[in-house]
Amino acid sequence: MLRLRRLRLALIVLAFVLLAVRLCPKRPIGGRYTSSIAVYDAQGKLLRLTLADDDRYRLWLPLDQMAPDIVEAFLIKEDRWFYWHPGVNPVALARGGWRTYVAGEPRQGGSTITMQLARLMDRRQTRTPIGKLRQIARALSIEVMYSKRQILEAYLNLVPCGGNIEGVGAASLIYFEKPARALTLPETLTLAVIPQSPSRRTAGREVVAARMRLFEAWNRDHPEAEPQRGFLSLPLQLHGPADLPFLAPHAINTLVSRDNPLAPREIRATLDLNMQRTLERQVRGYVENNRRLGIENASALLVDYRTMEVKAVIGSADFFNNSISGQVNGTIAKRSPGSTLKPFIYALAMDQGLIHPMTVLKDAPVSFGPFSPENFDGNFSGPITA
Repeated sequence: MLRLRRLRLALIVLAFVLLAVRLCPKRPIGGRYTSSIAVYDAQGKLLRLTLADDDRYRLWLPLDQMAPDIVEAFLIKEDRWFYWHPGVNPVALARGGWRTYVAGEPRQGGSTITMQLARLMDRRQTRTPIGKLRQIARALSIEVMYSKRQILEAYLNLVPCGGNIEGVGAASLIYFEKPARALTLPETLTLAVIPQSPSRRTAGREVVAARMRLFEAWNRDHPEAEPQRGFLSLPLQLHGPADLPFLAPHAINTLVSRDNPLAPREIRATLDLNMQRTLERQVRGYVENNRRLGIENASALLVDYRTMEVKAVIGSADFFNNSISGQVNGTIAKRSPGSTLKPFIYALAMDQGLIHPMTVLKDAPVSFGPFSPENFDGNFSGPITA
């Protein structure tokens, strides 16, 4: 009886310790990683997806911003017992160890989602028995410190999806050109099978067969999905980082400036992509038509005067032209205002009674010390009315 009471007391103390560890303030897993920034125009069209500070595409999304189908597909594929084990699934580990080290079959890991997250966080080698033991210990500690939702969110944001793409948020935008909450079932199941072999499955090989195997498991839980079998047997076109848009570069560079540590992961700009493209054509045409006059560059800012929203920004005639310092944003660069001030100066002089519209002014060469202003065409008109 005394031994039973001591055991009960030990369990109560252990429960309080675990509860204290869980409730004590700690750095969230997402706080360890920088995120890409996705910038959209006013109609929701993607303008830019930036790289995170470690040169990876990683768009950190809260779990409730992911479609439930994505979460379920990854659980079916990776860890059906995720919500029931303490971070380690002994049955899966025993089965994987037997097949790998005893039966001589192809390597089978048996890792849970928590164990995979431990490997992704620590970036350690886990293929050896010692490495696997360290991975197990780390997974158990993660389960003690974080909730299942926090663990699942971190895993879905860090899972490798090919090349320098991590997480379902960035992978959805890059491979399918849509946010994670808008994927169809074929796209969802494709995304769930990519992490097992990113290099082969993102290139189009094996992905259909892997997706169909996952669909069979999905179909057992969702028999209503059977009519989509034909669509799932068809190949999907996957895009890549090279297909990402790079639009309105001067405006986007200002919005995603790394000088702002509080910049959101998603930015809904007031820019209008159609107006942006129209203004770009106008500026290119203006420069081409006036190149003979020495005009090589131009900038323009289009603002809706009713709301003061910026609709288009052209910082230079060609962002990639180094001869005109194309990456300098002329709409915010400090420069001489030149003739821009003339209407205001003339209006002020009229308001103060210094001139009237018919006052004759002298347009002739003049010097102010080393400064000798002249007209744009280099000529002078002599006497001219205001």
